[in-house]
Amino acid sequence: MIADVPETLIQIAAELFASQGYDATSVNDIVEAASVTKGALYYYFNTKEELLFAIHQRFIGAEMAQAQKILARHFKPAERIRRLIISLIESIAEFRNEVTVFFRERHRLSPELFAQVQAARDQYEAIFEDTIREGQQQGTFRADLDARLITLALFGQCNWTYTWMKPGPLTPREIGEQLAELFLRGVLNHPS
Repeated sequence: MIADVPETLIQIAAELFASQGYDATSVNDIVEAASVTKGALYYYFNTKEELLFAIHQRFIGAEMAQAQKILARHFKPAERIRRLIISLIESIAEFRNEVTVFFRERHRLSPELFAQVQAARDQYEAIFEDTIREGQQQGTFRADLDARLITLALFGQCNWTYTWMKPGPLTPREIGEQLAELFLRGVLNHPS
């Protein structure tokens, strides 16, 4: 028997939803790939939609945990945002299926579940925006730029890496470092 059935079901559902699409993937496909019974799936998840929600929670939880570790180290804003960007890119690489499914299939969630997803994402984004605002207040980041717009641009730059980032000459960390460099050069008061 599989040691962690819910985690296995989430992982397999993410793989299948990413490769086949949410609508084209049946509960039978998931339980067959996981080598469990429908009863086992329904013991942990009442619906396929709950699996979709769990997929999002899996990666946003990991991203939040890593961001909290970075915050706990009390880096100055420029170093903090650099580390947050690298962490985000590494997370997107690690949870590529989950991220792919979220961006493609989030509209399948009920308004109630989507509200929970949005609240978690808002909390994660706020870490970045608060860091940018702090950097602006300290004179590290350009104050002539809107902090919310900067945050949205940062996520626009990072989030879409799931569509093109593949194993290759650059590791996810190296991609994150270069994206952080590009970002910082645009927002630092005196880039060096």
